[in-house]
Amino acid sequence: MGTPWRDAAETFADLLRGRGVDAGHVHDVAAAWQAFTEFLALAVDGLEPVEEDADGFLVQWGRYSWDDRLPSLSFTRQFAVDVRDAWADQDWYQPEIWQVSLDMVFADTPELAQLGRPAAADTGFDFSPPGPERDHALRAVEKRLAQHPALRAAWASSPARSSLTLFAAD
Repeated sequence: MGTPWRDAAETFADLLRGRGVDAGHVHDVAAAWQAFTEFLALAVDGLEPVEEDADGFLVQWGRYSWDDRLPSLSFTRQFAVDVRDAWADQDWYQPEIWQVSLDMVFADTPELAQLGRPAAADTGFDFSPPGPERDHALRAVEKRLAQHPALRAAWASSPARSSLTLFAAD
């Protein structure tokens, strides 16, 4: 049995705490990343069983209006949730898409000046299943992120603020 999808944010928060990180005030991005990779290895219950893209992850960075155009970095896990019971009589059933996201916002320092410039970017969603395939995908993402100087600087910085949320994605 895995973690119920509705408890996924709390499960991630527990993993963060186990690494000495408070989701509401991340001080160590590398430790948060390690907790995220642990979180990605866990089975989650209640996902759509026939969707190939029922469980995936994404890393994104940029400067967004909702973060006052400050440099930001997010670790996100996305689920396609099986809500078939609620829609059993409907021919047009679609799973609901939910995300657990750790969002970190940084002060605008010279080291982070290029984060999100010229535009926001991301790794693209990866839907490799947990296990060896996901481990391989994570190593490829880490390699890509390590090539970006501003992301390396973010990894070495302490975010000014952070939050962990579970929300319905549109």
